[in-house]
Amino acid sequence: MFVLIAKTFAPLVYPLGQSFLLWIAASILYFLGRRRWSMGCGVAGVAVVLMYGSPLVGAWLLQTLENDFEPRPVAAYPRVDAIVVLGGVTGAPISPRLTVEVNGAFDRLLHGVRLLKAEKAPLLVLTGGGISSLSGTDLPEAERLRTLAGELGVGDESLLLESDSRNTHENAVFTARLLRERKLTRILLVTSASHMSRSAAAFRLEELVVIAAPTDIRSVPRPLTLGRLIPKAGALEQSSIALKEYVGWWVYRLKGWV
Repeated sequence: MFVLIAKTFAPLVYPLGQSFLLWIAASILYFLGRRRWSMGCGVAGVAVVLMYGSPLVGAWLLQTLENDFEPRPVAAYPRVDAIVVLGGVTGAPISPRLTVEVNGAFDRLLHGVRLLKAEKAPLLVLTGGGISSLSGTDLPEAERLRTLAGELGVGDESLLLESDSRNTHENAVFTARLLRERKLTRILLVTSASHMSRSAAAFRLEELVVIAAPTDIRSVPRPLTLGRLIPKAGALEQSSIALKEYVGWWVYRLKGWV
């Protein structure tokens, strides 16, 4: 129940969610006759979107997360027992889609396959289940990832699937269980750079030796131009990703998951 509630209401911590709540408050206050407070909430709702929609703010928020782990060339990673790729990468083949589709985090799978082909481990673990009432399908993400890995030339003999998890905490718990059954402890953990701090902490809590292999780096240094001062949808997405991670980290701390 906690996972379902968290995923349902998580958008309220995003910039658009914050703005939505402020505008709801503004409407209620207006009808209660508190016009000054109503105007304040309305202005704050607009300010939230403008602030988080700034490319400077979005990039800075992401950099505070992505800079925690230094990416390395593939050749620089040591050989380990398994490469673990976290889900959050695919869209299910629901009509009118005919095939599994991918999102901006597809770098996770690409990087995992890259490390496997470089012989950094004999096993590629794909982890991710899902909530059918939210995703619209009973096909776990790990199965969808297997389909894509096959299209990238990875055979089933190199894959281990964990298809029951619904969040990062369960990714770690269920994957660690599968690895312990095979007496495997050293892993290369592959996920988006902004997601790595929470993920690595969750996997280390399961007494695995975790070597971070971050990918999907979205904030890169750019010159300051006039265009970067104008709010953009992409910056709003960057801010949303960062806020999700910061809130997620503190929720995990409170629940003892990291």
